[in-house]
Amino acid sequence: MAAEQSKKLLVVDDDPMQLKLMTRLLEKGEYQLLTATNGKDALRIVLTDEPRIVLTDLVMPEMTGQDLCRALRQHEGVRFVYIIAASAKSRQDCIVSAFDAGADDFVSKPIQSDELLARIRAADRIVGAESALARRTREVHRINAEMAMAHQKLNLANEKLKQMATTDELTGLLNRREGFAKLGEYIGTSRRYNYDLSCIMIDIDHFKRFNDTHGHAAGDYVLKETARVLGKSTRATDRVCRVGGEEFLIVCQGVGKDGAMICAENIRKSVESAEYMYEGARLSVTISLGVSVWQDKILTPDELIRLADDALYVSKRNGRNRVSMHGDVVPSPTESNPQVIPSTTGPKDASPNSAISTSP
Repeated sequence: MAAEQSKKLLVVDDDPMQLKLMTRLLEKGEYQLLTATNGKDALRIVLTDEPRIVLTDLVMPEMTGQDLCRALRQHEGVRFVYIIAASAKSRQDCIVSAFDAGADDFVSKPIQSDELLARIRAADRIVGAESALARRTREVHRINAEMAMAHQKLNLANEKLKQMATTDELTGLLNRREGFAKLGEYIGTSRRYNYDLSCIMIDIDHFKRFNDTHGHAAGDYVLKETARVLGKSTRATDRVCRVGGEEFLIVCQGVGKDGAMICAENIRKSVESAEYMYEGARLSVTISLGVSVWQDKILTPDELIRLADDALYVSKRNGRNRVSMHGDVVPSPTESNPQVIPSTTGPKDASPNSAISTSP
């Protein structure tokens, strides 16, 4: 198709005798000849038949050869066309006006057959080179587009892998590994700049009973809904993680002991007051919380979480649905288990069964 188009040649002249003469000369060059007697017809033929070489007279009524050159160069629907201008007028004046209008070459009338064919062959070589360059350019654009799409797919895949590696599939929260990693980063920042830092360990009270009573799908619903409530009840800068089973971890940077206790109590109230509806049954869900605060002697995330776990154990020992601080746990002189100092916050009448009641 491209080779056929490169052999199409349009001859434009308002003089029928000149048009016939040039047509006879060019028949020797094995070109597919098209003819027009005025500039408007020539422009139409270029748009419809797409000849790549145009030989046009400059002196024509209504639309001159210069006007045709400018129209071909300015029209958005016309791709590259090699234009050869022809005129019997003063060579110097015609050459200047023709090239200014957009012509690529010029021949004087009367036209010499050998000269015209040589110029046509040169034009054909230039058109062929331009076509090859256009094909290469299109191929480069295609390859670049494919590479861009592949790069985008790779980025999406990497982002998905990163999300899978750092988030909990069920709740969408950070997973245990990512939560511990963030806590380690925050401990380093707190040690460097003496920032406050606290973490809150959370356990859903009597969670096993949800699975036993309503099935594992109900347990999954409770986990996802609790995760949603935790997200709404914390700051954007807090890191909420699911560390396993029904346990959650919240890392609060820039928050000391008093602020952490207030935050934990607000979270406890939010979960207790949230409406858990599963298959027409209203589930009563509560949580127990343990708070620990970073100190310079605490070196690792494991140590800080262990202190929060100890405080969480106090909340469970005191009846669940409450908040305890790690300082509430002290060694007992007579027992191997920790002795609980009753300074926790939460309902004073909480019982072991109060967190799992259901009502239709």
